[in-house]
Amino acid sequence: MARTKKTLTVKSTPTSTTKKASTRAKRSTKGGDTRSASKPTKSETSLARRGTSSGMRIMEYQDHTLDVNYKTDRRLTDVKLAENWAKEFPFSMCLQRQSVSIVRGVRRLYNTGRHRSGVGVPTRLSVPYDDQGQPVKDRQTKTKKVVEKAA
Repeated sequence: MARTKKTLTVKSTPTSTTKKASTRAKRSTKGGDTRSASKPTKSETSLARRGTSSGMRIMEYQDHTLDVNYKTDRRLTDVKLAENWAKEFPFSMCLQRQSVSIVRGVRRLYNTGRHRSGVGVPTRLSVPYDDQGQPVKDRQTKTKKVVEKAA
């Protein structure tokens, strides 16, 4: 019976204690500034996630629009709110769908105080408005239905 040979693996150990220089790709700009080409700076990524005209982050802007939506000159329907959010954050793929269900979900979380951590329940709850600027009354929430069944 023939014996098969096992291949031996040898772990290479560093022979010197000095560290190698970084081999990452560098890019140079006209001003002589060199940075790593693959990793943007923290300020670049944080600015990219802010609104185009407001400078706010997504959740802050959503809370702000729901907070001022009770004013007579700012009463936007859910469709117009979705369009507004998509226009303010063109890089957000989720908001580009302009879905009314996203607005309803954000409003539900906002009214219960769970949209942004640490803010709490708002003093004035956000309600949906129709095209004439009147609160929508035909849409009942689950809590109202439960109260009606119990009575």
